[in-house]
Amino acid sequence: MSTFKARVLYDFQGEPNTAEMSITAGELLTVTRTDVGDGWWEGLNPKGESGLFPEAYVEKVETSSKPPNIPPPAPPSQPGWGFPGQQEPDQGGHDDDDWDEWDDDNTYESPPYSNNMPKAEGNTQRYTSEQNHNFTRQNTQQSDNVSLSGSMMGDNKGTITKKSYNIFSSAVRSGLEGYILGLTKEVSGTAARKPHIYRDSDDQLGRWEVLSNPYTVQIASPKKATKMGGLKSFIAYTLTPSFSNVEVSRRYKHFDWLHDRLNEKFNLIAIPPLPDKQVSGRYEEMFIEHRRAQLQEFINYMCRHPVLSTCDVWIHFLTCTDAKQWKQGKRNAERDQLIGASFCLCVEAPEKEIMPSLVEVKIDENLKYVEKMDQCIKNLMQTAQDQQKKCINMYKREFTRVGEAFFALGSAFEYNQQGMYSKASVDVKNIGSTYIMIGKLYEEQGKMDWLPLFDQLYIYKGITSNLPNVLQMQKMAEQKKKECERNNQLPQVALTDVRRRSDVITYTVFAELNHFQQERDQNLKRALKDFLQEQLNFYKNVVTKIEETLNQFE
Repeated sequence: MSTFKARVLYDFQGEPNTAEMSITAGELLTVTRTDVGDGWWEGLNPKGESGLFPEAYVEKVETSSKPPNIPPPAPPSQPGWGFPGQQEPDQGGHDDDDWDEWDDDNTYESPPYSNNMPKAEGNTQRYTSEQNHNFTRQNTQQSDNVSLSGSMMGDNKGTITKKSYNIFSSAVRSGLEGYILGLTKEVSGTAARKPHIYRDSDDQLGRWEVLSNPYTVQIASPKKATKMGGLKSFIAYTLTPSFSNVEVSRRYKHFDWLHDRLNEKFNLIAIPPLPDKQVSGRYEEMFIEHRRAQLQEFINYMCRHPVLSTCDVWIHFLTCTDAKQWKQGKRNAERDQLIGASFCLCVEAPEKEIMPSLVEVKIDENLKYVEKMDQCIKNLMQTAQDQQKKCINMYKREFTRVGEAFFALGSAFEYNQQGMYSKASVDVKNIGSTYIMIGKLYEEQGKMDWLPLFDQLYIYKGITSNLPNVLQMQKMAEQKKKECERNNQLPQVALTDVRRRSDVITYTVFAELNHFQQERDQNLKRALKDFLQEQLNFYKNVVTKIEETLNQFE
């Protein structure tokens, strides 16, 4: 193919011992190949060195003149967990060529943002044609931008952003209006696994049916693998469901594909967030292990949810090992007609009609409650981040300084001993050694309590930032029902059906709220208990060290 020039928009650090080439913003490259695949190009830098670099990091230099000093557009990004400044390895999976049909495989890492770089407002461009899904995904992105070592400004604002909901919005186009008006028909074969909702009282308008066969999934054994003859590297994680004990291997991009499908299908259910893509340190052992722990939190929430844990795309993701079945599962998921509000066609809800006056008050109360929870979770995440950083830096530094001061005093005791043994000198030095050791304990402690707490809170921050969208969907359904009631030309039978479908959406929303309450009361409470236990173990260890030093004086 003919060559052409391309200017580098963002710095990229190539991975050592691979065909990747490091490039610097502003460099002029000669592109020699654009058919490498996976969103990579091959070319020459100004020094004549050849290598691969991400297509999204450069722009083609046109022969015609361009206005100067136009800031480059930011490539798409995927927010979530992680350490800023690190880039997500394209993770998971076996038989990678077979997985290429699951997405366009342009999952190269997004470049870091700078003050002069405009932020992308959307997610990846892989599914730009799926407007219904983009509504949910883009809103998730705007709220899921807190990372462990990133800048979290101390304020009283949560991660929920105010959105304009109207009857022509993408939320309605995702299926709400069609479902309420009965324009969407139930697809044959969808009755095999219908979620059931029960109404216990007016105080508890809805709850999901309890899982009859609960299960767990363990993610382990992260391994580095290659493709394209060693030109591309990625991390593969092993997933083992307890109901089959059959191991499957997945990459991060497979999780990303799954997350897209879940957001598209269940806009009345808050989907837990995925970890963030990273910028560097993709194959460092500590990063890979932390990413494994983050994905485990995502998987745990999915397994606990009565609906998500039994949906077809999730079960297929956990169990399928055959290449042809992979492709068929992908096609089935992307052709699913029961997405958005249409999902309610397969929900078995109570027949009892819901009084609108009762619902309106409860929805408004829950909106305020969720917004308050979101704000407080964000603030606690900021505290956890701050304490984790202090454990590594400030606390360790301060206790080390105290220890060195005592140790220096003990050394001073030896000056007049003429080389003879001094019990006083040893005792004072022991004090110094103890405080230096306590400083080292602080350095490791953040990984034991504050970091796991942050990861757990991240899941709930993702949920609380999405629940307002779920509640607003109920409000829009109620609005559409009222419009139908004002329509004198609508037959009574049709109006009864509209009211029934509106009630099914309301029951679904309250069932999801009830599940969030259970998560808060059980699993979040357990996470806080584990945090306190780790704190207790740590301070017991500190007390033991000091007591041992004190006993040496006697």
